[in-house]
Amino acid sequence: MKKHTAAVLFLLTLTSAMLAQTGSMPPGHQMLADPEKFADGHLAALDQKVQLTADQKPKLRAVFLAEGKRLFALLNDPNIPLEQKQAGIEKVHLETASKVNSMLTPEQRRRAAPPEERPAPAHSSQT
Repeated sequence: MKKHTAAVLFLLTLTSAMLAQTGSMPPGHQMLADPEKFADGHLAALDQKVQLTADQKPKLRAVFLAEGKRLFALLNDPNIPLEQKQAGIEKVHLETASKVNSMLTPEQRRRAAPPEERPAPAHSSQT
C-alpha cells in the first residue's frame, strides 16, 4: 500500500507542477486534476473489472468523488508536511476501499481482488 500511496503522491505532485508551469495537462492525466474526472476514471476501471450494476454505479461514483475531493484538498494544502500527506492519502484510500468493498457482491469482490489474493478455482471431478 505504501508503494501505491507514494506513486499516487508523486504523480499528483508532478501533475500539479506541470500544470502550474505549462498551464496544460499531459494527455491521459486529466483525471489527476479534477475530482469529477478522478471519480469517473475510477468508476470506469472498476466497472470494467467487475461489471457493476446500474444501481451500483451512482453510489460508487459518489464514493470515488468524495475520495477525489479529499485527496485533492490534502495534496493542495501547503501547510501539511509530506509525511502527513502520505499518511492521509493512505487513510483515504483504505477508507474508500472499505466502502467500495462493502458495496460489491461477493463475486465482484473476487473479481476485483489482485490475482495473488484470489482463491484457486475449485476443481470438480466427474465420477
